[in-house]
Amino acid sequence: MPPIVKRKAYFAFHFDDIMRVNVVRNAWKIDRPESPLMRSFYDSSLWERKQIEGDDAVKRLIREGVGYTSAVCVLAGSETWLRRWVKYEIARAVIDERGLLTVHINSIRHHQTLRADPTGTNPLEGMAVGKVQETLLSPVRYYIFERNAVSDGMGGYKWSWDRYKDYTDPVKRPPWLPDCAPDYVMPLNNGSTVYDYVAHNGHKNIGGWIDAAARAAGR
Repeated sequence: MPPIVKRKAYFAFHFDDIMRVNVVRNAWKIDRPESPLMRSFYDSSLWERKQIEGDDAVKRLIREGVGYTSAVCVLAGSETWLRRWVKYEIARAVIDERGLLTVHINSIRHHQTLRADPTGTNPLEGMAVGKVQETLLSPVRYYIFERNAVSDGMGGYKWSWDRYKDYTDPVKRPPWLPDCAPDYVMPLNNGSTVYDYVAHNGHKNIGGWIDAAARAAGR
């Protein structure tokens, strides 16, 4: 097994989970002996705390943050999968050909209740890369898709895969993501790795997880 390479990581998360996120970030700092001037992670706190006007400004900050890193690590709580800008952070990992992984953090004891919560939905289940070919003679192109709930016309809902609206240009299929047939999508949880921070000893192992995701993306 090759030695673990120390990486710069981007942490994507829902800001309501900040106390649990800080457990992960503090462990990352302890395990990173570089100079304090050489920041080893970037994350949603770059923009969540700021009063930013306009979607373009948020996208720019996320794009710049991801651009400094080798992998995007999604710290998944209960509602992370619903957050628009978490989806964009995930999309940037695909667009910029970075590594991508999920780490569930609900197993970390809550700072108020002092207990863990049920595991949340993996946000990568709701994002996909779709293969589009207009005709048999047309070139194959890949686009990012997202899963949305739509009315079924009978008072209920069903899931629909729709072209991702926050980034509409073609992308490269990540090398770790299996291919699919034309007019189908491949959710990003296929081929990416998912961990539980407590059950899988994230305090000790998260550096290796991020390095493995970066390697899988060719970083």
